[in-house]
Amino acid sequence: MKSNCWILLGLLPLFAILYINFIVEAFAQEEAGEYIIRQAEVWGLFYRLMVAAFVVGAVVNGVIVYVIWRYRESHKKNRIRESLEGTRT
Repeated sequence: MKSNCWILLGLLPLFAILYINFIVEAFAQEEAGEYIIRQAEVWGLFYRLMVAAFVVGAVVNGVIVYVIWRYRESHKKNRIRESLEGTRT
């Protein structure tokens, strides 16, 4: 019996959100406000996401180039140093 109660409490917010969303859409028909041009909104969202994608891509590429350049084998800090006795440490 208790498990059914928890399931009901878990699904109750979902049903409330769907029900309220349906009512809001039904009553939104009454207002004659400004219209939304969906095509313009979609292209605006696409533009913002592409700008974010290019920025993230540039940062990732910059980090990759830095790591490759910094930790390359010929970098003087990454060379194996030999001690004075001739053995490697």
